[in-house]
Amino acid sequence: MYFTLAISAVTRQRCAVLVSAAQDTDPRVMPVPGPARLAWRAPDERTAILHWGSPGPSGPAASPGGALGGDRAGPSHAGTIWVSPGPAVLRARTGLARVDPVYLAEPTGAVVVSDRACWAAAVTGRLDDHDPVMVGAFLSLGYPAGAATPFRGVRALAGGRSLRVAGGRAVLAQAEAGDVAGGRRVAAALVEAVRPLADAAVPVELSLTGGKDSRLIAAALAAADVPFRARTYGFAGDPDVIIAGMIAERLGLEHTVTEPRAAAGQAPDQAEVLSRLRSAVLVSDGMLSAFENVGSWVRPDREVAAEPVQAGGHGGELLRGGYAQAAWRSPVPQRRVRAGPAWSSAAAAELFRRLTTRRLGLLRPAAASAYLASLAPWAAALAAGPLRALDDFYLVNRAGRWSAAARQAYLIRSPLTQPFFSDRVIRAAHAVPLRPRMNDQLHRDVLASLRPELLGLPLAGRPWQGEPQTADNVLTTRPGAAAEPDWRRSEATTGLLREYVLDLGGAGQLFGIVSRRAAERVLQPPQADPHAAWALASLAALLSGDWLQARTPARTAQQAHRG
Repeated sequence: MYFTLAISAVTRQRCAVLVSAAQDTDPRVMPVPGPARLAWRAPDERTAILHWGSPGPSGPAASPGGALGGDRAGPSHAGTIWVSPGPAVLRARTGLARVDPVYLAEPTGAVVVSDRACWAAAVTGRLDDHDPVMVGAFLSLGYPAGAATPFRGVRALAGGRSLRVAGGRAVLAQAEAGDVAGGRRVAAALVEAVRPLADAAVPVELSLTGGKDSRLIAAALAAADVPFRARTYGFAGDPDVIIAGMIAERLGLEHTVTEPRAAAGQAPDQAEVLSRLRSAVLVSDGMLSAFENVGSWVRPDREVAAEPVQAGGHGGELLRGGYAQAAWRSPVPQRRVRAGPAWSSAAAAELFRRLTTRRLGLLRPAAASAYLASLAPWAAALAAGPLRALDDFYLVNRAGRWSAAARQAYLIRSPLTQPFFSDRVIRAAHAVPLRPRMNDQLHRDVLASLRPELLGLPLAGRPWQGEPQTADNVLTTRPGAAAEPDWRRSEATTGLLREYVLDLGGAGQLFGIVSRRAAERVLQPPQADPHAAWALASLAALLSGDWLQARTPARTAQQAHRG
């Protein structure tokens, strides 16, 4: 895994200064071993590309449908940043789901493009200049919204955009659709998205569950003649394990079951919680709450060359209308469902409010105003078409921000492919009217066209939309199984997070953006909000700079504050 930073400047001197800053970046900012190396420089020395880390198996070959690179100078690992042949023109491009992100900063006399926001911020002197719009979104969603990053002056390019930079000046445009052969049919698009994996050195490893999405990826892999094997996480009697075994048997797959660790639900100690907070900020580029398990950084001795490409069903909600399905199926009397537009508008507005502003009261007035202003375009979209707006909001925010951060964190450890995020699949799905997507008809039609024998197998937990739940079509939790306690939501964990937030909040910018009094209320036991506690603690780690200690032995919050 390696990261890329490209510079285009008005003068060779300005480019040289930024190249030097990129090479001198504090290694603690980056989650993979460095230092930076100059990969390419233009003859006029006004354009340069640098890499941090070493190329590995997580490059374009591991990202079918998302790899945009080719035979171009110094391309990024995902092929999203490159220099075109001939004149030294820096180019970048994002996919529709932008799960392989591109970040843009425009300091005086130059343009900086990177697939790592922290690196762009460090090079342009923005590492300690934090954006309150990102904080507002982070508290509600657990990740940024729109173009915001943790760093003011560094923004994420929107989905489906192309960037052309020459002489230190950037021009943005809508990316061309490109070849979408078969794109009008989701089944054909999905098969084309996974077909390049047939050339992998070892079989693809599919994370297979009893749900709807991973079985559809299994069907696409089988239809594309891609060698693959299945792995399921759980106990022998779990519905996911049972149904995954049925799917593997129908497809003739090697199927491995990995049981959870016996102490999986045991609460970690204070040092482990602190380490998780720091690592989450480092690995996710400051864009995911530590409530999520995003792993850690790559160590210099890590061997990944022989690892198989990992695949799964993440992103399948795109076929079902994203957030729109959640609003459409909200429990209301049947007569109100038939009312249609009025109900849809109200349900969609309420869901959008819960997603984006439920913790608005934590922000100070100026930060709250800035965050609300960033949501204004979505208010207009909701008024014009509520369900369609929620569908688009899922693609732009949940896919393009949460998934982008989670994907990058995963790629640091292992090669990963996510076929549902292929541009072809997204275009094909969005060409289908919303109703047959929300009622699962599109999903079932695609599965029937690829592997109809999988359509009749039961689902884990919930039936297809519109079907009654029966013993034949749904398997629920095994009898007598107790839910594993979630230590992340425990009162003890929330207490540790509260101590960390209140101790470190004043050491950085947190309480300049967040109201300390409101934070104390939301962290107060026994009614503390666990998601808010993790979000606030992650922000405290970021805004105080404590995340830069991710590679040092964990200490208590008080020790970190003093030291």
